[in-house]
Amino acid sequence: MMSESSLYLVFSNPLDGRDAEFEEWYEKVHVPQVVATPGMVSAQRYIVADTEMSRMAGPPAHRYLVVYEMNEDPDTVMGRVREQVAAGTMTLHEALDIENIAMSFWNPRGPQVLH
Repeated sequence: MMSESSLYLVFSNPLDGRDAEFEEWYEKVHVPQVVATPGMVSAQRYIVADTEMSRMAGPPAHRYLVVYEMNEDPDTVMGRVREQVAAGTMTLHEALDIENIAMSFWNPRGPQVLH
């Protein structure tokens, strides 16, 4: 087991006109299934904020973000997720724009700085 946690960031969008289905599936089905996977610690969903700075930068490619925290090797944990998908115990919803999803894994770099 790792001494530090890793973050798994998933940026996504629903297909046009499927926001309600996407939201319900993500909140009530998908996030609980993913967090129940051994090695997953937590999850927090986000929606992009409409700010003056973001309007100046232009619209982001994704409106939704989920930040998962893992306390084991990401390859090991994601292997468990893939096994669940292959077994049909974890499914993706057809309202998810799977073609444009983006994901990445992050390890701490330096100490956490607090105010």
